[in-house]
Amino acid sequence: KPKLDDKFVNPSTYPVDAAKYIKENLNVNSIKLFNEYNYGSYLLFEGIPVFIDSRADLYAPEFSGKSDDIFMDFIETSGIAKFYEDIFKKYDITHVITYENSKMNMIIEKTKDPNYKQLYKDDYFVVYERLSN
Repeated sequence: KPKLDDKFVNPSTYPVDAAKYIKENLNVNSIKLFNEYNYGSYLLFEGIPVFIDSRADLYAPEFSGKSDDIFMDFIETSGIAKFYEDIFKKYDITHVITYENSKMNMIIEKTKDPNYKQLYKDDYFVVYERLSN
């Protein structure tokens, strides 16, 4: 009940500033954005199309009618059980937004992956452009 009176969205939990950057600097109608599960609904609220959101059942083949299991691809990619680049190729991902401290971001940063150009970074989130589509 106390949360009902909150007048803001916590930028450490949701990509408030990153979403603003995306809307001001990218054509949201033409990008294919890979995002984390926990804040997909916020991005949708901001009018940004997402890879996945908290309605996990919509992304399973049984519901979506597609042969791809987007939910499992997300789980395996975010947990580094599958190489992110393989999944990004599969779905033609053009941009990535991830937690600053995510495993994927650590790999991209530490290896200086030449396929990714950092467009935005704050204390909590990072936005990349994928250069090898």
